Amino acid sequence: MQNSTQPQRVDIDLGDRSYPIWVGSSLLQTASTFAQLPRASAAMVVTNDTVAPLYAQLLVASLEPHFAKVHTVVLPDGESHKDWQTLNLIFDALLERQCDRKTVLFALGGGVVGDMTGFAAASYMRGVPFVQVPTT
Repeated sequence: MQNSTQPQRVDIDLGDRSYPIWVGSSLLQTASTFAQLPRASAAMVVTNDTVAPLYAQLLVASLEPHFAKVHTVVLPDGESHKDWQTLNLIFDALLERQCDRKTVLFALGGGVVGDMTGFAAASYMRGVPFVQVPTT
């Protein structure tokens, strides 16, 4: 990495499944970070009750210029909550808000949030786009 103050892009080359990874600080509050995402009808930010007070509003504010609707679902924190009951909180939120196949899920948090959101994204309506926004 050349300059630690400038975000760096790392491209993962997987043919038609290629994707970029952005590494840097202050990416959450920069709306242009999310400008190149596929166009979608809505975004759903999935986070936990530890991360939400720190970063959820920053991410929501950065997503609002790019999505007509931005929803948030807050899960309980901790490995002990990696279960079907917690997973259903995500599915319930998606269904209650009438999210369709063009909804992008954003996992804002650490490993448990990423695992739960990734599984939900792969399962909901035979799969919806998924963006990992790690905080650890």
